[in-house]
Amino acid sequence: TTMDDRQVAKAATALLKYVERQQEKKNESEKKKSLFVDSEFVYLSLTLMKMPDKGRVNGWRIAVPHSLYAGTDICLITKDPVEEWEEKLEAKPVDEIKKLIDLSTLRKNYAQYKDKRDLFVSYDVFFADERILKLLPHLIGKRFFEGNKQPIPVRLSGKNIDKSIAAARDATYFFMRGGNICGMKVGKTDFSPEELTSNILEIMPNVIKRIPGGWKNVQAVHLRTGKSPALPIYKCLPVGPMI
Repeated sequence: TTMDDRQVAKAATALLKYVERQQEKKNESEKKKSLFVDSEFVYLSLTLMKMPDKGRVNGWRIAVPHSLYAGTDICLITKDPVEEWEEKLEAKPVDEIKKLIDLSTLRKNYAQYKDKRDLFVSYDVFFADERILKLLPHLIGKRFFEGNKQPIPVRLSGKNIDKSIAAARDATYFFMRGGNICGMKVGKTDFSPEELTSNILEIMPNVIKRIPGGWKNVQAVHLRTGKSPALPIYKCLPVGPMI
């Protein structure tokens, strides 16, 4: 079993047209035309017939042909001292990295809820040295993990940290946290239908091999934004006993 490429393209086109129409309605109601439209993430959600035995906190990295995070504002959380990483990124810069924060600064300046909230809304994406990832839920709070801004692990122990950051930037992350619905970001609303379709078709085989039972365990696949209806890409009615 596989998805129909044409259905993927049809859903991608319909979703982006829906988003465009909603923006037009918003402009009309506000009596203005915005030159800069905020781009939203597009999500692929999978409904499984049987829940996995146990969830996984960290997502699986899947490289995509069209980057979700190119041109975004990224905050990188590092080990102490932050100056070490500032020097390395001065030598090998990555344009999207707008701020570096080390653990000491996080503990000192972002202890209060308001400070955590301000940090949360200030950047599109958060990357973190993979060696300190386990410390972060306690330091930054659960909002980051519940609000689709869970810090993405990056390997900063090697020589080419610019390449490590770029690899993390040009990928998406598939999460299976234990329920029967799982998913990931697959694009943005400023993508063309072709770019969005291309990403989905690249991502799906990598996702299916991570799901216990593969396609036989997939009941439905939908495409959506945070504010749109979910458009079906694939649907299978359960037949016989659960796997």
